[in-house]
Amino acid sequence: SREYKDSDYLFLSQRGVLTVPSVNRLVKQWCKDLNLKGNYGSHTLRKTFGYHQRVSHGVGLPELMTVFNHSTQRQTLSYLCVQPD
Repeated sequence: SREYKDSDYLFLSQRGVLTVPSVNRLVKQWCKDLNLKGNYGSHTLRKTFGYHQRVSHGVGLPELMTVFNHSTQRQTLSYLCVQPD
């Protein structure tokens, strides 16, 4: 445990920063190991994270727009497959 700055990476591997392709490879391998049918990857994790933040935890659209770098609330709602309130 140590002090983290806002600019610090949250997830590091033994070789440094986890990149999108490396996370994608990991997710695909985990799903293969579990015999999960479907096409899962790092993008699936991103969308599922956002969906649960909105639906299960009630996180506001402005916060999710910032996380996803979306310019409109409609874009974020469409991305998460959520109907507007």
